[in-house]
Amino acid sequence: MSRFTCWIDPEARSSPIFLCALAVILAAFLLGVGLGPDSLPFPPESDYSDVVTSHWPNALFLRRAVLDDHTWPLWRPLIMSGQPFAANPLNKVWYPPQWLVFILPPALHLNVLTWLHLLVAGAGAWTWSRATGLSGWAAGLAGFGYAFAPRLIASVGAGHLDLVYAAAWFPWLLWAVYRAVQPAPTHRSALWLALFAALCFLADVRLSAYTFVTAAVYALWLWFQARDLEPRPAIRRIGPGLLLAALLAAGLTAVQWVPLLQMRADLSRSTITLDDVAAHSLAWGQWIGLLIGDHGGAWDTMVYVGISTLVLAVTALLLRPRALAFWGALVLIAGLYALGDQFILWPLLARLIPPIRWWRVPPRAWFVAALILPYLAGWGAQLLAGHPSKRQIARLGVVALLGGGLVCGLSSLIMLSPHLELTAILGIFALPAVALVMLLAIFGKLAPRALLILFALVVAVDVLWMDRTLIDGRDKNTWLEPYRELADYLDQVGAVRVYSPDYRLPQQAAAYWNIQQFDGVDPFQLRAYVDAAEAATGVKADGYSVTIPAYDNVEENDLASANRDAPISPALLGQWLVTHVLSAYEIEADGLELDTIINDVYIYRNACAPDITLDWDGPNRVTITAASTYTGSLYAVAAGRWHDHSGGSPGLPGTADGTRQTWTLRYDPSSIWTGLLIGSILVALASAGWWITSRA
Repeated sequence: MSRFTCWIDPEARSSPIFLCALAVILAAFLLGVGLGPDSLPFPPESDYSDVVTSHWPNALFLRRAVLDDHTWPLWRPLIMSGQPFAANPLNKVWYPPQWLVFILPPALHLNVLTWLHLLVAGAGAWTWSRATGLSGWAAGLAGFGYAFAPRLIASVGAGHLDLVYAAAWFPWLLWAVYRAVQPAPTHRSALWLALFAALCFLADVRLSAYTFVTAAVYALWLWFQARDLEPRPAIRRIGPGLLLAALLAAGLTAVQWVPLLQMRADLSRSTITLDDVAAHSLAWGQWIGLLIGDHGGAWDTMVYVGISTLVLAVTALLLRPRALAFWGALVLIAGLYALGDQFILWPLLARLIPPIRWWRVPPRAWFVAALILPYLAGWGAQLLAGHPSKRQIARLGVVALLGGGLVCGLSSLIMLSPHLELTAILGIFALPAVALVMLLAIFGKLAPRALLILFALVVAVDVLWMDRTLIDGRDKNTWLEPYRELADYLDQVGAVRVYSPDYRLPQQAAAYWNIQQFDGVDPFQLRAYVDAAEAATGVKADGYSVTIPAYDNVEENDLASANRDAPISPALLGQWLVTHVLSAYEIEADGLELDTIINDVYIYRNACAPDITLDWDGPNRVTITAASTYTGSLYAVAAGRWHDHSGGSPGLPGTADGTRQTWTLRYDPSSIWTGLLIGSILVALASAGWWITSRA
């Protein structure tokens, strides 16, 4: 990694030291919060984590499909009666770092990827900062502040690893833009731009929208800023490189976006409402979180960047308003957008640009600020430490800040202690700490290097004090082994497909023991299946839901009584081959017969389920066999791009009528081949364009 960084940034001579130190501190931190070979991150005081529910099962399924079944998985039969796998960007099938799972066990693989991406994030912020003029220690402050940004660490704790993956490539993307928009850009700069854009998109389609918009605006700003340079970076010099980079990035990611575009009309997300999209919008009062960190708090609304980081960033804007106003404006816009339906900006954009409705949770725009504010903080520290002529400007302000910080700290300790945890109260004292160092800088009491070191230490302690409360590592004895007895029983009785209205069989357990589920947790849902599931389960979502069935009106994440009064239909579930229903409570419905109770879980046999077997030959091919005595409709798999290779008509549902009892279905890979073909053409065009422009 250090050689790579030095090669792309020859001036970054101290990069090996920074990278090694950051790598060690990150590893120590992740191990310290409990992320070992068999453990995964959880939010503190929560029983659920996306990494356990989704990322671990996804990685496990990909590993088994390739290593055991020797095929590339296009379909996954395990959740929601089956759904497209490779076309779902959340599964990371086409994201190269995900292929590390072919070497490492899934849990260790995810923890290694987490460590690696946080390291890449810090290295990217450091490299970009160095390229744009920050000294080593100031850039180190920015790199460390971003790698340990509470918004990123909170996402790790929540299990939103895809957001962390994409955020890791964000500073590299800005670095590539900076290198590409130069008076004499090189072809290598455009190549890096295409590569980092592609990695960001494949890591997370949702966050890439924010990073791409930021990168585009940054490119325009750099071009206008360079209007006084000689030679000026004319559009005819930088334009072709940027266009070719965009073409190459589109080609490298076509295998993901082409199938996604083809399926967009079939997804439940296509009918999402503005109210659903605005989920978790920041409330105005939550901006107090900029000053007082929400220790162990909500990840989607985490705005804390470190009070020391915030103070230094504001200082940079005050000392160099013209040069850094662009970044201040971006932070402001990201903050206003994060308010979602609490402010006019997001609703206006959502109505003017309908595709924005595909990007739920407006506060994710704050990831942009999570990078920019540590970057500005690096500038603030450098300006205070190395520009004596500017010190007088901030002297009175900093003295007032010191006094105000002490007052805030003492008043919080006395007045707010009944409402805040001790860790949050102590974190407030980072404000007077950074103010004290700023005071030393103003009065010239320390050398610039010593001041920068002190600033970096204050920022490091500030964010680490917050980060330690955002992750709780738990091993598989907590999230997997408790369900072994239940899974063994379902295997013994030959369960074909199971359904639980209250999530008695977690998705990770079903994935590990290969138990097919009618229900599931995934935002990538087929609209027709959502309608069918609502009819069969009797549960209708209040709006858009990432789960089937929906868990609306559940208090404090207690699912034990979820959907208790829902009018379940064993007959419709039977058509979907649901042979068993699991719940934490008794269910009275014609057709459900109590089999047994295991660990307080009621297991019902569905007498309405037909005698059907599913024989999967890998994830993409299935043979369906119905008993000769069964006549009626059946839905062996959710509707998709299936071909019937058994001599009958293609399509679902199937109908067993005594003459047709066997179907062999194979998932159609044409959308993937189309994506690969389009991608190959785009890459070839980009390569030809580079060859032509290099000869010009």
